[in-house]
Amino acid sequence: MLSKIYNLLNYCYEDSMLEQLPNIEFQLFILSVKSLVPYENKIGCAFDLVRYKSEVDTFKYYKNGHDETIEYYINNQTSSNTNDSLLEYKILPLIIANTVYESVLEETLKLISFFTINPKSILDVIILSSCIYDYLTIEEIIEIDADLLNANLKERLISFSIKDFIKSVDSKNIMDKSQFIDFEKERIKLLTKPSFFTEEIILKYKSLQHILNKNSVTKTTNKENSEVLNNFASYLLKLRKGTVNPEKLKLNITNIPDLKEFLKSSSFIHPLLGKCIILKRSNTEIILKNKLGLLKVKI
Repeated sequence: MLSKIYNLLNYCYEDSMLEQLPNIEFQLFILSVKSLVPYENKIGCAFDLVRYKSEVDTFKYYKNGHDETIEYYINNQTSSNTNDSLLEYKILPLIIANTVYESVLEETLKLISFFTINPKSILDVIILSSCIYDYLTIEEIIEIDADLLNANLKERLISFSIKDFIKSVDSKNIMDKSQFIDFEKERIKLLTKPSFFTEEIILKYKSLQHILNKNSVTKTTNKENSEVLNNFASYLLKLRKGTVNPEKLKLNITNIPDLKEFLKSSSFIHPLLGKCIILKRSNTEIILKNKLGLLKVKI
């Protein structure tokens, strides 16, 4: 299982770890991992929205790339109806950390609705969650059974209640009647296809390329990046098995000062970023290092 998780992470995030400063795809992965909290009464992990909001409020200063849904949230403090082109990189840790499909779907939709209630994005979350969940759950799988993946996904798409989902989402941007209709149109269109895993959807998501097309890393992964991914894979496996004490992950995140207040010192301990050392200053940016790598903060 560890190698399966590692290989999936390696393929999905290899391109965003080629430079010294990780790109936004891997940064989004880290934000999601940091916002996972083990359930106290069952195996699996909840997605901590309060922690995530604090992470995103700090992330706006050091994000290395563009994400339209994050930009919208930063500017408006609410979700949009925009298609989330980077949703795969956000939800992957949540899928890996849970062994019950209902938990997988609940937590991934909680995350994505933080940014958008776009019908296609919601359906894509269901597609990805279903496929990756089955891939990880069927541990002895040798050949990917497309018929089984399609059958399971069809059942999950049909049983999914968009009304129940909206009722459970704490969002200011509740779907109106036209958006409900748009969702149902997209769902019907999807259900009429002979296969859900078309070339279009597979090419759209790296996890599906790895699982269904058996694509693997073609570039040489340097030793440092390999170690980082292996550590994350090990940690997610522990969360998946329920061997991480929830008490150790609890964090007081109320009244966190703005990151710029910390940047006045050459080193500091940030409630979310941990111990940071400033390596370089200029009039427009600061390069700092914490235990997860380098960050470029725009000033």
